[in-house]
Amino acid sequence: MNPEIRLHTLEQLDNLSLSGKVLQNTLSSLKLINSIFGNHRQLSKAVLKYCKAQPNNKHIHIVDLGCGGGDCIYKISSKLKKHNINVTFTGIDGNPNSIAYASQNNPDPKHINFITKNILSNDFMIPQCDLIISSHFMYHFTNQGLHIFLDKLKSEKIKHVIFSELRRSKIPYYLFRISSFTLPISEIAKKDGLIAIQRAFTDDELKNIIQKSNISKYEIIKKPWFRMIVKIAA
Repeated sequence: MNPEIRLHTLEQLDNLSLSGKVLQNTLSSLKLINSIFGNHRQLSKAVLKYCKAQPNNKHIHIVDLGCGGGDCIYKISSKLKKHNINVTFTGIDGNPNSIAYASQNNPDPKHINFITKNILSNDFMIPQCDLIISSHFMYHFTNQGLHIFLDKLKSEKIKHVIFSELRRSKIPYYLFRISSFTLPISEIAKKDGLIAIQRAFTDDELKNIIQKSNISKYEIIKKPWFRMIVKIAA
């Protein structure tokens, strides 16, 4: 692994026609990884902080880009319910089979909705919402692609964004490579996980892209397990 260079190799999960047990086992594996390595906890905490800062009794609409099997939405929804926060979710993913899996396991269809859209497509339109979240998704963009996406966020007048992302480094690459042998996860999750770490941005790279998009209100917070929470405000 060369930590100085972002890898642009596609993951198997980037195949938007992936389906069946292979997909289901991989989505289940990602749920476990998100739980073990703190993604659920860190993203839920950041979203709760945002929601608590909003006016009392305000209805908040949250859109999750690249929602996969919906596990992050379910964890965040559960946490916000405990604080009596009035919120609805829309999960968006490019794979219709992932959306079908998420919908099948949806614990709260009244407040959680899933739709199929290719977020990386140039004609993707961001739904009106109060908050956009994503987990391990921004690294799917090229540097220029992310710059264009951030410009789109500004033009759509999105109020707030929270990204939960990996930080590219040799240490998490080799830690995951070793620990994946003992984790009950799919082979795709093991291989894609290593690719994801190599595709991830460093915090300096993200900072430069955000600043080039003329965004002044942002925060990049380093988290344990070589992760980061990126907050962007309108």
